[in-house]
Amino acid sequence: MTSLTSPVMDPELTATYLQDARSVAAGLEDATVDLWVPDDRARAMDSLWVLSHRLHGTAGLYGHPQTAALAALLERLMEGRAHLNTDAAVPVLTGILERAGTCFAQALNRIEQGSSEGDVGLMFADLGGPAQVTELLRTQPFALQARQARSETQEEPPFAVVNAAIWEDFGPEAAELTATLRAGLHADTPDLTALFRAAHTLKGSSAMVGLAEMAEVGHAMEDLLGAAREDAVTLDRALPLIDDGLNVVDLVLAHAEGQVREAPQARIQAYRAAVSALLSGQDPATLIPAAEAAATPVPEARLSVRVDSARLDGMLDDVAGLVAARARLNGLLLRQQQVARSLDAAHERVQRTVRDFEERYLNPNLTPGGASAGVPLDRLPGQARPSTDLGLQDRLADFGALELDSYDDLNILARAVTELSADLVEVRAQTAQAISALGDELTGLEKLTRQLRVELSRARLVPLERVTAPLHRWAGRRDDLTLTVHGEDSLIDAQYAAPLGQALLHLLTNAAVHGAQSPDERAAHGKPALLQVGVDAHVADGHLHVTVRDDGRGLNYDALRQRALQSGHLSAGELNAMTDAQTAQLVFLPGLSTAAQVTQEAGRGVGMDAVREAITRLGGRVSISSVPGEGTATTLHVPVAQQIADVLVLRAGTARVAVLASQVQGMTVLDGDAPHGSVDLSDLWGEAPAQTRYVARLSVPEADGGTLHVIVDEFQSIEEIVLRPAGNLLSPLEYLSGMTTLNDEHGQAYPVAVLNPAGLRRARAAQRTATAAATQSAGRILLVDDSLSVRRHVGRSLERFGYQVATASDGQEALERLLAGEQADLLLSDLEMPRMNGFELLRAVRSSPAHAQLPVVIMTTRAGEKHQQLAMELGANDYLAKPAEERLLHRRLDALIAAGVRA
Repeated sequence: MTSLTSPVMDPELTATYLQDARSVAAGLEDATVDLWVPDDRARAMDSLWVLSHRLHGTAGLYGHPQTAALAALLERLMEGRAHLNTDAAVPVLTGILERAGTCFAQALNRIEQGSSEGDVGLMFADLGGPAQVTELLRTQPFALQARQARSETQEEPPFAVVNAAIWEDFGPEAAELTATLRAGLHADTPDLTALFRAAHTLKGSSAMVGLAEMAEVGHAMEDLLGAAREDAVTLDRALPLIDDGLNVVDLVLAHAEGQVREAPQARIQAYRAAVSALLSGQDPATLIPAAEAAATPVPEARLSVRVDSARLDGMLDDVAGLVAARARLNGLLLRQQQVARSLDAAHERVQRTVRDFEERYLNPNLTPGGASAGVPLDRLPGQARPSTDLGLQDRLADFGALELDSYDDLNILARAVTELSADLVEVRAQTAQAISALGDELTGLEKLTRQLRVELSRARLVPLERVTAPLHRWAGRRDDLTLTVHGEDSLIDAQYAAPLGQALLHLLTNAAVHGAQSPDERAAHGKPALLQVGVDAHVADGHLHVTVRDDGRGLNYDALRQRALQSGHLSAGELNAMTDAQTAQLVFLPGLSTAAQVTQEAGRGVGMDAVREAITRLGGRVSISSVPGEGTATTLHVPVAQQIADVLVLRAGTARVAVLASQVQGMTVLDGDAPHGSVDLSDLWGEAPAQTRYVARLSVPEADGGTLHVIVDEFQSIEEIVLRPAGNLLSPLEYLSGMTTLNDEHGQAYPVAVLNPAGLRRARAAQRTATAAATQSAGRILLVDDSLSVRRHVGRSLERFGYQVATASDGQEALERLLAGEQADLLLSDLEMPRMNGFELLRAVRSSPAHAQLPVVIMTTRAGEKHQQLAMELGANDYLAKPAEERLLHRRLDALIAAGVRA
């Protein structure tokens, strides 16, 4: 039989299909093994049905009908899985699945080699597959209902339903990336590098989970943004089409979640055609009208977490405790209300007694009919004495003071005040008792709340195995490396799983691409034939530390320096002064790649900077080390869960800030001079210092300089806070770990910055550098270039920096003006110029005794090592690649002019 010829497919789409299909094949193999375990059999059969359904759809979508047909056969068989969950059915079913797996593997191998899928059905028949199916149906009879033609209400299950476990992570991530792209696209100055990186991540994530439609759109958007970043197309022409791409992404997400029935394939193909037309210089039509795009439902990003029932029971017990505590607090409130009523009654009695006393003795004229001294207070004003009392009063007058006590108004008032005092003492005791009980309840409630918070935080934790599972599948499809993973039982917050997985995939790809060595080269260094890549994870100090280590060729420091120079990030002088450890940090520069050519996996300049940005958003950091010829190790430090932590609140002038209590090594009074390298927060923020100062010792990684001393005016309190991200406006401030809110003594909330000690040290150093640059006098620069536009553009930039600028059109003119006595503090020269080039000018300047120490900087489009080496040998102080970034140019000129001598 002649093999069917598969349609010609884009290589990247083929790679996407192979990645997804091999992942499904591996899952089918694992589930087949689980059939032999009775306790896992039901779950394994469910997985077999889901995976065969997925392969059926994916193979059909990518134009491999025979693979799709065989997957459909398995799907139909597994629809009767309720009747196959017996020991007798497992051997026959396993035989069918193993034969199908063999056919799938051979078909995928043929596709990977650039051929068609082959005669999958004939191969299955040659292996005895149909006979096994017949035997299964004979020994395990069950009804296979004929499928009816699908009506509009009987549609294919949505991708999010079939792949629910995958969608828990991917759905929110895709929605977040789409929102990032849309927000960045409509910013005042779109960051094309960030947009390109987001599209790249969207493409890779979609391919990883098997959502091919999304991967196609992400790939097209990545091509378009890459062309805009490289000025191959203008941003104005690209923006409408990128907007259209986001509309298509929304449609794919809605279709994957079952919110819309419209299949997105037609629109995806139209969008890819539009992008191709624009990149080839044609004028594509807009794909989706704005009104229709606005009507497309956008799925809401939600996070789903599986929680163990025992943990839920524990949290429910905590909630029951909170309810009981609330009831007790309500009882205490009622008691306090009773005490308040008693105080009100006592206050009213005091007021009445004092008022009556004032009416009789202090203001007698206010009493109707006047008042006489000695009238008892219990007799109403104006009340006549009864006649029967006259005789009694005469008789009472016969008694002496020792024979009968008599009470006047002062005696009555004193007794009333004494009774009121006793009442108030009792009320005060009751109040103190109630306050004490309320304090005890609040302490218990605080403990219970903390316990519930801890349990809820733990409920969000998932094992790292959830993150590393795709990495195993990725490594299983490669034949050039061996992957080992340790610490998969470590726990991480579920919301961190997806970005951490993407970061690890970037690191593994970098190890495979940049660390790869030929078998002969590895053998010569005594290494195994395959690249050894290890992932080691452990939890310490509330952080998950994941190290990706390989035994490949290590970082190419020379290539890194060369690319950093060519991209305009750093100058030759700065690069030459760097140690290898500092040079290793260059891998985090945006757009930097040492790959020789652009491939699906490398060369686009998206990699380590994306890793660092993703980990930084999680509140973590990245460190890297490498030994050429021995390998590279990259460590990700990520918080295990949401940052709820204790902080030490500090005051510097009127500003209140905080540091993590876990970072505080000690606190002392400042006695004498400040420690070397310390940071004075009052000085940093321009606050007037207090008379008594204090020093806090904060722990900082050795790579960032070790322990940092911070000088403040007061240590205030230890507070438990929820650490929030600083936000887009404040996130560029590297001395901020985040923000939180605290309450003052009046109960008013105020914002508090939580400081990052390592970033604080760098910020202080940058401030001192800026202060020194501002205080030095403006220098005079002689700019030499044969291009009028360069002289004007660079000259204006230098003048904005405060320099005096003189220009010359070539080296001969510049030399003549210098020899004629023109003063210059620095010479900034091009290389390729008429009459006298930059090399010749440099040699002539160094030959002149009067100008031998004049700082000279070469700025040219020739960024090759050969040109750079010659310039430095002739005496150049620094070497910059055009177009030089303004901040780099300013930084280097400031440093050289401040030094005043040759570097």
